[in-house]
Amino acid sequence: MVATGVYEVQESGLQWKHNIQQQRENEPGTPQEFLDNFSQNFEMRVLERPSEDHLILEFNHVDVSFVNALRRILLSEIPTVAIEMVYMWINTGIIHDEVLCHRLGLIPIYFDPRRLQSMEETDGTAEAGAPTDRNTIVFRLNIKCTAEDAQEDKKKHQKSAAADDDSDDEGVVPKSAHPALEEATTAAARAKAKENSKKIPKRPYTKHVYSGDMEWVPQGDQAKRLEDTDVRVVHDDILICKLRPGQEIELEAHARKGTGKDHAKFSPVATASYRLCTEITLLEPVYDELAEELVHLYEPGVFELVPSDEPGTRVEAKVCNPYACTMSRNYMRNPQLAKAIKMVRIPDRFIFSIESVGHYKPAVLLGQALNILQGKCRRVQDLADQAMGR
Repeated sequence: MVATGVYEVQESGLQWKHNIQQQRENEPGTPQEFLDNFSQNFEMRVLERPSEDHLILEFNHVDVSFVNALRRILLSEIPTVAIEMVYMWINTGIIHDEVLCHRLGLIPIYFDPRRLQSMEETDGTAEAGAPTDRNTIVFRLNIKCTAEDAQEDKKKHQKSAAADDDSDDEGVVPKSAHPALEEATTAAARAKAKENSKKIPKRPYTKHVYSGDMEWVPQGDQAKRLEDTDVRVVHDDILICKLRPGQEIELEAHARKGTGKDHAKFSPVATASYRLCTEITLLEPVYDELAEELVHLYEPGVFELVPSDEPGTRVEAKVCNPYACTMSRNYMRNPQLAKAIKMVRIPDRFIFSIESVGHYKPAVLLGQALNILQGKCRRVQDLADQAMGR
């Protein structure tokens, strides 16, 4: 697909500018021509990897239906493993059973769902829907807040406070042009920090229960069959609840395979989104104070200041990163900048963002989404062939 126009940014909003000549030149005549056009012009490249679980891509010469299909597949059709059933034996904490179970269900599980059968499948040894070692992963949480925990925490706090006092006495204050002033400031800051770190008197000890406290319990032959697999939660620092002395939680959680269509907890992405790519053109050169105003105030990160070759001017604004444009249109507040800048959005160029929960890397999720989309296309083709008697 090749764009037959652009969305031009104006002060009142976006306006579609149609190009009839371009449409006539690039409009395919047959389905085969459309496929050939797509395969020849389609482009995909990586723009940025902000973190291990975040990937930003650019798609060129594609229809919005293709990009939106990938987004929907990422959200709801890639299988993962999540906690579905919780058997609560003891819960004397303040959180109600149903709320605690809901929190457990949202904890992402690090496990390859291809190694589990779905609950609807059966190998003949059990009824469909019954939990077995082939379709269920079991976790156990057994934790109690005791008086011994409170005493141990109190001792640790006392040792830490004593160590801080020693470090304050033996610390060396760095030299300064005003040593007396710096010494007074440092002493006041230390005293304030020590005061803030003191525990509230008569406040009971609180034990934090984290996702890392959950323990995988192999069922059947899972210990042998999954010995090469690290069955665990994705993040072990997710706070589940808090307990006071004498309170206890004992439960068993059953995790199964599912997709985001069943429940959002099975979705492998925190977010998957896309937006149209922006094209920025400077119709007139922008110099000096006006350029600094544009770079630092109206569109930060999009333009940069470079030395100017024009006599009588110091710096000039140049486009450096159109991907950072947020379409704020703030520059249009200045009449000079409104005339000097042309901003459009290309309807067949998209910036696509994938942020994984942690089950898979974003690139792996993209590959799985493309495979699922390919399977859907094949199914439609087969149904069409059957309808036509081929």
